Amino acid sequence: MDASFPATAGTSAAPATMRAFGFARYGGPEVLEYYSAPVPTPGPGQLLVRVLACGLNPADIKVRAGKRAGVFDVEFPMATGRELAGTVVALAADVADFTVGDVVFGSPSAGVGSLADYTLLDAADAVPVPPTLSLVQAACVPVAVGTALDILDHLILSAGDVFVVIGAGGGVGSAACQLAASRRVRVVGVASAGKQDLVAGLGAVPVASGDGWVERVRAAAGAPVVALLDMVGGDVLHGALDLCGDETQVVSIADPVQAGQVGGGGVTRRRTREAYATAAQLVVDGAVRPLIRTEPFSHAAEAYAEIERGHATGKIVVALTS
Repeated sequence: MDASFPATAGTSAAPATMRAFGFARYGGPEVLEYYSAPVPTPGPGQLLVRVLACGLNPADIKVRAGKRAGVFDVEFPMATGRELAGTVVALAADVADFTVGDVVFGSPSAGVGSLADYTLLDAADAVPVPPTLSLVQAACVPVAVGTALDILDHLILSAGDVFVVIGAGGGVGSAACQLAASRRVRVVGVASAGKQDLVAGLGAVPVASGDGWVERVRAAAGAPVVALLDMVGGDVLHGALDLCGDETQVVSIADPVQAGQVGGGGVTRRRTREAYATAAQLVVDGAVRPLIRTEPFSHAAEAYAEIERGHATGKIVVALTS
């Protein structure tokens, strides 16, 4: 047991140090490294969780690169990753709604990451893993499914409306396609040529990205585009803005600032226990089936490189074992 744990906190056996994968300064992929760090101590209102599954996301890359400096808490060295599932091994004395051994999921506390053997969660935002969900599935809920839910609740869409998802083959994009289709929205999913069958399986009309994609979307939509989700940004977002007649119905996760300049924007995330529990129930009910590939901790660098190149399909989850 880590002797630094408060004596009044519930504890389980934990080592003094842990493995982590993260960065000690902002920069490119070269700053990522495996390192050893002290196991953190839960402060007031916090849980110490043994991480068993950690979801990887493009947003992790922006944090590493310093593109969220000033708005996202970073304490160097910091593990990368913003979502996880695992087992509670210690908790602060003021936490009453969890106990050691509980299996939970959520986003780590401010200033810490989740791609490590242990991390801290704010108990107020931690969620018990539903019994019918695997830990790997639960680790996809906070970012991929949670973001998709926030987007669909933000946009004004009715049954039969046309909703375009650019980047439909990724974690958030694939979840958004499925959730919209479950609400009887007509979804057009834009993805690379190799992902067309996958997109069709999400309940969307597949359209290949690349030159001429705007015209292909118009042809596939068969009606005016009511709302649009962009997961790519840049020049692709410029083309996307021509598709949707109402700029306020354009959400860009990749480039919210550019979208905001024309009346659209990003989406406000609801990182709460209630929002995460609702998102998890979507997976339990089958409205969203996360597309998951599991990798070992030793492959974290390669997995992030694949995400950064834009080649990843669905969601990559790192499984952490001893």
